[in-house]
Amino acid sequence: MNDSLNWFLSSDVEPELRFRAFSLSHFIYLIVGILAIAGLAWYVNRCRKERAERLIKIISITLFVFYFFRAYMFYRYYDNFELLDIAPLHLCIISGFVLPVTVYTRNRLLWNLAYGILMPGAVMAIITPESTLNNYHAFGWMPLIFFIWHFLVVMIPILQIASGKLTPDISQYPQILMLLGIYALFIFILNKGLGTNYLYLNKAARGTVLEIFENWLGNPGYIIPLALLVLLVSLLMFLPWASKR
Repeated sequence: MNDSLNWFLSSDVEPELRFRAFSLSHFIYLIVGILAIAGLAWYVNRCRKERAERLIKIISITLFVFYFFRAYMFYRYYDNFELLDIAPLHLCIISGFVLPVTVYTRNRLLWNLAYGILMPGAVMAIITPESTLNNYHAFGWMPLIFFIWHFLVVMIPILQIASGKLTPDISQYPQILMLLGIYALFIFILNKGLGTNYLYLNKAARGTVLEIFENWLGNPGYIIPLALLVLLVSLLMFLPWASKR
């Protein structure tokens, strides 16, 4: 391997160079991501509607293509790679398919799902990233892909709102919760059969708020505050728009 790329591709790096939550590298990711979203939101809010729509479509396709790049990087450089690692079953990974479909079809149910469930989930991942990243260089391939992916998931709904293309609709709040509940039940059963941990329903992700819940209530007790958190955050996401309506 080229020595100049070793820091980027390898997980065998000095501890002081590895990613850590709430470290300088984490704050750099946060600042760059927030500035990128704010800058593009400002732009699409002021440019012509056609240009804004074209930009959002390009970004949504970028997210879709990025899924395959992410899958390749996992296959090529993840030491414990399995095909299940790249299956689009985690909510944030599903976003790579849901968001482009939403942008192109303007499906109201998918849009409200993206806004009320997928986007806050990505925000939570950005704020409390799982400890898997701690094995890699702070600016290696794994942390870079993780943050780029999740910021794109946050960016697309925000750009759709900023451009005036779509507006959240609280009347669909029950439907998206029902859809999420059905999907979570399916994934819970799938996890039991495959020994996987999609949606982190079998084991709390280390380094995240779910680990705190697990320390309080054990496993599977941590799922209760997780479900309540999803209900509360989703509701809070819609309430400002409900008052406008």
